[in-house]
Amino acid sequence: MTSIHIRPLDPDDGEAAAAIFFDAVHYGTANDYSAAQRTAWADAAPNPARWRKRFVDISGFAAEVDGVMAGFMTLDAGGYIDLAFVRSGLSGRGVGRALYDRIEARARAEGVDRLTAEASKTARPFFERMGWRVDAEQVVVKDGIGLTNFKMSKRLVPG
Repeated sequence: MTSIHIRPLDPDDGEAAAAIFFDAVHYGTANDYSAAQRTAWADAAPNPARWRKRFVDISGFAAEVDGVMAGFMTLDAGGYIDLAFVRSGLSGRGVGRALYDRIEARARAEGVDRLTAEASKTARPFFERMGWRVDAEQVVVKDGIGLTNFKMSKRLVPG
């Protein structure tokens, strides 16, 4: 794999993000969630129009590998990471880590003292490797189907 290029997210990234989200959920989480759970979470097909709208007022970073968007991660002003997805075929190759490092650096620069997220069963080990802790396990119901995830957090120590 060539180098990973990290850049700010752009509203035009919505369509690529839809494809990455769909791939990451349907293929990347297949060992942790049933087909019905994955469909409830990410629909039966990508929805680029919804993602284009969603990316108008979003802050975060995109990762590119060989000039193609490979993943993305968002951060709001309160330190919440809402979206963190990497193409399933690139899992374990440093894309998520490169994105996360940029997110944490931005949070520190903006004076955020605590990061939070709701991590899937698949993402939980990644966040734990980054020094996060599980605050609570929860079941989110989407389209009548329960999906277990974890409220997680990390205190950012100044300096």
